[in-house]
Amino acid sequence: MQEKRPKNVIQDEWGTTTREAYEDRPVYQPRRKAPQRQGSGLIKSIGGLMIVGAILWATYLLTNGADPVALWKPQGPGPLCGLGLVVSLLGKYLRY
Repeated sequence: MQEKRPKNVIQDEWGTTTREAYEDRPVYQPRRKAPQRQGSGLIKSIGGLMIVGAILWATYLLTNGADPVALWKPQGPGPLCGLGLVVSLLGKYLRY
């Protein structure tokens, strides 16, 4: 166990008050290792690209006057965005 040093007390130039000097540096502590990334970065990236692509596709359809119901057709951007979300979550928890 380390001994506590008494703090250095210094009288200021005017003699009216005292102040404490800077304290000693703390004891060296080694860096903690960052936890390893979990999951697969490639699969997460593919899922993210699917989500972004679905959003852009839906924006394109809506700005060109398509019916909003078209977004939820089986080959539309809605299911693609959902699939991208599932792929991204799988990438977070699966490692290969």
